[in-house]
Amino acid sequence: MKIPVYTINGFLGSGKTTILLAMMEECKRNGWKAGIILNELGEKTIEEDYFEGQNLKQLLDGCICCTMQDGLQETLRSIAAEPINILLIEGTGVANPLAIERTLISAEFRELFDLYSMISVVDASKFLEYRNRFSSNKEIRQLLQDQMTCAKMVVINKTDLTKPSVLAKVEKKMEILLQPDTPVFRTTFGNLEIAQLFRRRYTLSGPHAQAASDRVHSHHQAVIRSIRIQDVPAMTRESLIRWIEQLPLDVLRGKGLVHLLNEPGTYLIQFSSGELSLERMKEDGREPVIILIGEGLQEEAMNRRLLEHAKAGSVP
Repeated sequence: MKIPVYTINGFLGSGKTTILLAMMEECKRNGWKAGIILNELGEKTIEEDYFEGQNLKQLLDGCICCTMQDGLQETLRSIAAEPINILLIEGTGVANPLAIERTLISAEFRELFDLYSMISVVDASKFLEYRNRFSSNKEIRQLLQDQMTCAKMVVINKTDLTKPSVLAKVEKKMEILLQPDTPVFRTTFGNLEIAQLFRRRYTLSGPHAQAASDRVHSHHQAVIRSIRIQDVPAMTRESLIRWIEQLPLDVLRGKGLVHLLNEPGTYLIQFSSGELSLERMKEDGREPVIILIGEGLQEEAMNRRLLEHAKAGSVP
């Protein structure tokens, strides 16, 4: 019997992992044995705690639509031999789902897997900015277009950060890109009826079922990169917030593990769309680290700025 597959796509910081976690929880409630393929641009998955006890395969430090394509194929062969009932795939925020789709429906893998749906998650507060030719580059605009045109279901997330008039413009822009009758759901924190995420929405006869163009191999390599800041010093919460607020606009997404002065424990930080969250994690001995993803980031400059803010905030 073929294994049903759901892919979760979307640009950096749109809320893909929130959707993935909700689907994982539903699998657990139903007693389904889920396999998970998680792709990250960085060398390490920061949110490892979320996947404890899961059948997780990680493809790190690359993108499964291009540099990690061989790794994706090897992982698919491996996981097909395991006793799973369902497969969930989350690509990086700059993964082109057309290439992932092409792999899953190729002659080899369509004998093993049955692609049920391709879910695209959109950050409503940033969509118009990323699609604007005056505030983003051609590669990002093309990527967002591909993430829309191949979608079988769209989750417009972060509507709480978006004015109703802006949200209306987002939906109007999407109408031009989406395939006819593609369902669209407005959400906050990715919260929607869970059954909608598991509906079968894909058919091999779709207009994008046969091939993706050559651009999926190179569309983002020159513009998006991740940098890793290690040896992150403990600092006050206020100093951390000030550092994040002063990051250049080229930083599109960030996450990491940090220690805060006068607050015991290790904290998971996540920021995108101008929003910052901190969540205390269990103690597991991992060293503090911050991953930044964006355009043309300079690692040395980022390190220097962080150290300056840490030093300034070292004395409460």
